[in-house]
Amino acid sequence: MRKEMLVNVSQPEECRIAIMEDGVLEELYTERAHQNNFAGNIYKGKIVNLEPSIQAAFVDFGVGRNGFLHISDVEPQYFRQAGYDPQEIKEIMDGHVPGVDVDEGDDDESSGPSRPQRKRYSARPRFKPPIQEIFRRGDEVLVQVIKEGIGSKGPTLSTYISIPGRYLVLMPALGRVGVSRKIEDEKQRRALKQELLSLNPPKGLGFIVRT
Repeated sequence: MRKEMLVNVSQPEECRIAIMEDGVLEELYTERAHQNNFAGNIYKGKIVNLEPSIQAAFVDFGVGRNGFLHISDVEPQYFRQAGYDPQEIKEIMDGHVPGVDVDEGDDDESSGPSRPQRKRYSARPRFKPPIQEIFRRGDEVLVQVIKEGIGSKGPTLSTYISIPGRYLVLMPALGRVGVSRKIEDEKQRRALKQELLSLNPPKGLGFIVRT
């Protein structure tokens, strides 16, 4: 399979990027000079204000308007700053990662016809400390834009970083291998999971196999 990336910048106000496979267009991206699209971008920001009444922080990430970070979008690793030890953080994190199915149970097919249990992880852990215990003004935080700003409102941010690729999604907060819910065949799910595990992914990072 021959794969090419073609970049067209003949027009100064627009950049076009085409992904070709064997001469067939697979993906097309356009970016206009005067169009501010931040969704999906990752930034190192700084906490500039805390609003305990709505459990949110406002983050300056260098684009003009401050971003909005709600406590529900704060990844539990930041809880260490609130005085929680690694074991407490692990207990909070276990089973609570946004929108992911992970196969659990014995993968040995000789054990009988039992099927692995599939667990859907929630984006909202059962417990989160107050945001004013996690952050202070001036704290630096790694954020991803998950929603563009509207009107006078700034973009919505999350510390759950997600980097999608063609077949995999890197999710550092996951810490395990998962399979997209869109892949429903259990045999295929097991095979994909084992194939990814055989590559010895870096410890502590999470990967999701996607369609």
